[in-house]
Amino acid sequence: MVRKNQFHLGLLAILILTNYFVWVAVGEAAAHSLRVYFLNVGQGDAILLRTPTGEDILIDGGPDDSVLAELGKILPVWDTTLDLVVATHTDADHITGLVSVLKRYQIKEVLTPPPGRSTSISAAWQQAIMQGPIINYVDAADDYQWGDVSWDTLLPLSSIDIVSTDTNNTSIVAKLTYESNSLLLTGDMEAPAESLFMQIYPALSAEILKVAHHGSKNSSNTLWLQMINPEIAVISVGKNSYGHPSPDTLGRLQAVGADIYRTDQNGTIEMIFTDNGYSVKANGQKKFYQN
Repeated sequence: MVRKNQFHLGLLAILILTNYFVWVAVGEAAAHSLRVYFLNVGQGDAILLRTPTGEDILIDGGPDDSVLAELGKILPVWDTTLDLVVATHTDADHITGLVSVLKRYQIKEVLTPPPGRSTSISAAWQQAIMQGPIINYVDAADDYQWGDVSWDTLLPLSSIDIVSTDTNNTSIVAKLTYESNSLLLTGDMEAPAESLFMQIYPALSAEILKVAHHGSKNSSNTLWLQMINPEIAVISVGKNSYGHPSPDTLGRLQAVGADIYRTDQNGTIEMIFTDNGYSVKANGQKKFYQN
């Protein structure tokens, strides 16, 4: 019996040490790369950023609590702090999971649109963020710098200067840049917001595009895509009755030469940015794109 207990204790010690050295190796690799995870949360958005300087940023939280399980697969068990949580807009498929995240994790800061059209979930969100984190109601001056990683908020221009009262077209839109590569985050922006964007930023482009509104036919118009000219297009989408992603949108993405990844087909999609390019890992396979 004593030998059996000693064996179990020894095995437990080995597992703990193995886990420790695995996370040390992961940490050393992360110190030289930006990691972006498009989480598989069904019909909704949730994106985790892990910066080379150690910050964890969560953008949206999906339509339910599944974001917690997805975060648990990536973050070490002892890592219960998120440096920034971003709610691109207050639709249920983007913030429902964030309410649960605020209960489970310690949040330093929240970037969110101001209270607008009230729903049960938006009211729950407002109540949750009043419990402790710094609250930053978004405008285009809200930029962040984490080492060599820069976050440039592009839309909305201000908390009162918005495209319309439609929550999709008041989504937070931001460009994330590391080394020579960039990722454009679009929330659920549709054609009206895209038109405004092209007027304000007529020469903006990005290698990676988070496709707006789950590939809706009302987003990602041809002129917009030609201006952004993405190499990679990532669609966060799950089983739905809306027809997302639209065949028209998929056709427009293919027409500009973008490689398309989808969370409903590829699961959680991991992107690793380094100083000489970036890689995309989906379905256990990795493809490297060199600068």
